[in-house]
Amino acid sequence: MHTRTVLERFFEMRKSGFCSVRRTVAVCVAALLVTVTGCSAGPNPAPSPSSSMHQLRTDLEKFSNDRMATGASAVLVQARLNGEVWLNATGVRELEARVPAEPGDSFHVASLTKSMVATSVMKLVEQGKIKLDSLISDYLPEVESVLHPPEPVTIRMLLEHTSGMPSFEEALIKAGPLKQVLTTPLTAERRLELAGTLPWNTDDIGVFKYSSSNYVVLGLLIERVTGRSLGDVMRADIADPLGLRGTLLTGTGDVPKNMVHGYVLIDGERVDATYAGVQSGSASGGMISTVQDVSEFYAALMNGKLVGPELVKEMQSPNASQYGLGLAKWWDSCTSNYYYGHLGGAPGYASIAMISGDGARQLTVFVAHTAEPLSADVPPPDDGLVEFAQRTLDSTCQK
Repeated sequence: MHTRTVLERFFEMRKSGFCSVRRTVAVCVAALLVTVTGCSAGPNPAPSPSSSMHQLRTDLEKFSNDRMATGASAVLVQARLNGEVWLNATGVRELEARVPAEPGDSFHVASLTKSMVATSVMKLVEQGKIKLDSLISDYLPEVESVLHPPEPVTIRMLLEHTSGMPSFEEALIKAGPLKQVLTTPLTAERRLELAGTLPWNTDDIGVFKYSSSNYVVLGLLIERVTGRSLGDVMRADIADPLGLRGTLLTGTGDVPKNMVHGYVLIDGERVDATYAGVQSGSASGGMISTVQDVSEFYAALMNGKLVGPELVKEMQSPNASQYGLGLAKWWDSCTSNYYYGHLGGAPGYASIAMISGDGARQLTVFVAHTAEPLSADVPPPDDGLVEFAQRTLDSTCQK
């Protein structure tokens, strides 16, 4: 198994029952009353879910139970369907304390970070501070001396992963003992130094080739143009305007008390990867968020609340590409259009956010999966999140 494949899976791309013994009796009884009788604590009864939402809940509960049965410690879900919203949490925040997970718990979202960073880049475009087709070297001259690109690289190429830039993780895995690699914070400059030790494959230039290094450069671009730290920009551009109180960049604050823990195996030892140093400050995968916040972010982005509709179309890249500008794309058989969002994978964690182009159907899923070897020699199992989310959302459409 090649080291790059494993790193992409762990650090980036490849990356239920509600009334369980981990739930309190009061919570379970309340949920049962709402589901069966329509009773609620307020003066008005809760509306009954539509048949489509009922089936969606059934599918998601089964998915959560299945993941728990295969060793996951927690599964968090939010689904939105034509205005209806359903939240669920299964499992525990951490294996030692066995505190039940809650739907609003915090989670490493990994590469979902890229959609947020891309949004801030597009805001700079909207403000006239940068241009998509300008050379990145116009803003960051050091890219030439550190990365040695064989051809000119534009901001657009970085956003859509067509620069051909080597991914720094391939060199990172060789930088020291695995536990040290996992726990040691890296500056953006160090990430690019690692990428600069690897050769560029000229065949990758101009075609989609996923590389986290692209977004490391974009994070530096944001800081250079704004004169502020990436964490401050993410908060000002996204978290504050949308009221996302559970969203922050790793390393810019304390570990959230409601953080779901993720685990990996290193040399046979189970290691807690929560708030891992390697994620700290990372523009390619360092954000922490909640299923509610992530869902709200993508819905707001699609609705033009963060950047204007024309720039949203740019991000969607209305063509047959599999990736836009910070947005992954999957075929939506309901509308003969696309779902947009992103897949994320970090040590101990997997996540996916997917929303239909019209915003009517949306799914966000976080999984703290079974501890897997953090090793270049043992590949992790395919998590199947993309296929599951796509199939599940497809099943909800009204044809």
